[in-house]
Amino acid sequence: MFKNLSYHLICIFVDFMKVRSIYHAVLHQNPSFKKIIKCHDRYSDGDKMKKKKMIGILVLLVFLAACIEIPEKEETVKEETAPPPDYSIYEEEYQRVMNEIEKSFLEGEKDGEIAVLRIYGILDVEDVLPITKKLREIEEGDAEGVILWIDSPGGSVAAVTQITYEILRFKEKKPIVAYIGGYGASGAYYISSVCNKIIARDDADVGSIGVIYVHVDASEYYRQYGFEFDIIKTGEHKDAGADWRSLTDEEREWIKNSVYDAFYRFVFTVAKGRNLSYDYIINYADGLTWSGKEALNAKLIDAVGNFDTAIDEIKNLTGLSNPELVFIEEESSETSEGWDALRYQLSSSLIIDN
Repeated sequence: MFKNLSYHLICIFVDFMKVRSIYHAVLHQNPSFKKIIKCHDRYSDGDKMKKKKMIGILVLLVFLAACIEIPEKEETVKEETAPPPDYSIYEEEYQRVMNEIEKSFLEGEKDGEIAVLRIYGILDVEDVLPITKKLREIEEGDAEGVILWIDSPGGSVAAVTQITYEILRFKEKKPIVAYIGGYGASGAYYISSVCNKIIARDDADVGSIGVIYVHVDASEYYRQYGFEFDIIKTGEHKDAGADWRSLTDEEREWIKNSVYDAFYRFVFTVAKGRNLSYDYIINYADGLTWSGKEALNAKLIDAVGNFDTAIDEIKNLTGLSNPELVFIEEESSETSEGWDALRYQLSSSLIIDN
């Protein structure tokens, strides 16, 4: 049914009646229009008849418009051409997985301990203390090495750099292997890059080397809805980044410099951790993530595999043949990205709170 036409006709009629009401209100309230009023009143009876006819015509038009059917325009959907499948790739992966599973069932006496520490979710400053506590307990305990089981899109610059410090400190005493099961992006890749080895699944998201800062300027929204702010501040830039105003050119330049300082630190850290040149890492520092296989080809990880692949790596580094695994879960703070706007974080995982 052609509902849009009937809707527009009704709107026109309503607007007409509003204008008419305003016209009469002004006409009767303004003394200078008395003569016009008298003249208007002479023809009031005739006007009433005309108005009734006009209303009747409009009602008829609305009724007819509601009954008219206009065929909807068919949308043409472009069909995507799918690439031909190569199932041999998955066959190779399946055979590798089955071999790893078979080897994983080791029997016999355990010859040592390996800790497995899970790091997951968005990393913020509230996570630094729990992770530090766990790493230092493992360092002082009986475990001869640790596997970091990482599933994270990254987090704040402050949190990531502090966690990286703790990993570097731990690595001075015991080996550490990063295992990326799903996400090892941005800040999560940052902390992985300084581990002795990095293992990632074929379908994991790895990389996203870069920094992001998001400023929301909601001043127009506040203005439209009647919000007013009384800002009492001790300096011109004390509210820089607040959403009730835009950034000044000077503030934008400061933030840009902070973003690039954090970015070059990211490149430096990955280059040192992976023993690659700065220029080489810059070529991959475009913010994109790669699959495990692509990351391996780019030298960003050491092997593609599963959790048992990571166990084999830590066994090689510790010299253990049949270690006992001690699983430790990080005490997550369930942070909601608080107040730290400068982030080593995958953009699709950002939450903009206002």
